[in-house]
Amino acid sequence: MQKLTRKGFVAWLRSKHPRTKVGQSLSGLRKCPLAKFTGANVGIYCYWFDRGAKTETERVLMPVWAQKFVIAVDTFHGQKRPQITAKKALELLEEATQ
Repeated sequence: MQKLTRKGFVAWLRSKHPRTKVGQSLSGLRKCPLAKFTGANVGIYCYWFDRGAKTETERVLMPVWAQKFVIAVDTFHGQKRPQITAKKALELLEEATQ
């Protein structure tokens, strides 16, 4: 399993068109932008679970930046369960981790 890094997540988001939908707020399993990234690139699906990522066989503590990002995504106000674009994900990440 590769390590979850902010740099890797930012690079993934920047590789997408700014309007590409990369996830959904308040969506549960596998729809958060971070869960989509980790499932495709790190080899785990991150689930918000007591400030940690839970896989089938192990629990991995998420870095502080990732915890803050997940909170920002889940408190993003907009339509019901708003879609998160690559641009919005980068904005939320920057705001949450300043």
